[in-house]
Amino acid sequence: MKSLFKKLWYQAPLAILATLFLVASMKAYVRIQTTLIGYRIGQFKQMESELLETQSTLKMELAKISTKQNLLQTSGKGAQPNSEGWAVH
Repeated sequence: MKSLFKKLWYQAPLAILATLFLVASMKAYVRIQTTLIGYRIGQFKQMESELLETQSTLKMELAKISTKQNLLQTSGKGAQPNSEGWAVH
C-alpha cells in the first residue's frame, strides 16, 4: 500500500502539469474560435448592409419605371408619334 501511494505521489505533478496544459490549450482554442467567429459576423453584417442598400436602390428604380406615365410611354400609348407613326423614345 505504501509503495502504491509513493508511486502515485511521484506521478501527481506530471498529471497536474498535463491537466493544466490541456486546460490552457482548450482555453486558447476557444478564444481563437471566438475571434474567428467575430470576424465572420462582421463580414456578414457588412454584406447585409450592402445588400440592403442594393435592395433600396432596386426598389427606387422599380418605383420609377413602374409609374403610370412611364408605363404608358413605354407601351407606346402615351408617346407622341412622329411623322412616320413610330414612337420616339
